[in-house]
Amino acid sequence: MNLSRAALMAHARSDAGRRAMRYSATSVVGVVGTQILFQLLLFVPSLRAHVANFIATSLMSGPAFLLNKHWVWGKSGKAHLRREVLPFWLFTAAGWTLSTVTVFFVSRWTEGDGYHRVAVGLASIAGFGVLWVLKYLFLDKIMFGPHHHTPYDEDLEVTEALAPVGSAEGPPGARP
Repeated sequence: MNLSRAALMAHARSDAGRRAMRYSATSVVGVVGTQILFQLLLFVPSLRAHVANFIATSLMSGPAFLLNKHWVWGKSGKAHLRREVLPFWLFTAAGWTLSTVTVFFVSRWTEGDGYHRVAVGLASIAGFGVLWVLKYLFLDKIMFGPHHHTPYDEDLEVTEALAPVGSAEGPPGARP
């Protein structure tokens, strides 16, 4: 594996590199959004940290899915429940589970401590961080990757195939 600066720059300019950077940016948006919600929910007196973590994760999973599908992998059309939404949510649930376990224990260890909020926030991030790379590989190689086709992609391919040669118009939603 070549990790020279030139090799890294070449990878960053490739389709895979740009996709990885978009995935990273999407993850930053998801982490920041989840942490803002999580920290706000920690102000609710009767709400336990692990419940706040669940609520924040659940609320941010929809925007994270849409950003990944549309912006990172450039897929359009309705989301397919079995092939797209369910696998994405299973990874989210696995991350939430790891995150919640870490939040639960760190919360118990730091209760009443001046660093409690910071500690549970970092525990939440760490739980998701464990699955972050695995989720990217799954999304890129199996779910949304360049060779993944949904029924909606096949409809676009048929439309493109039927378009007159030299036609300035492509199928709806096609990129120039």
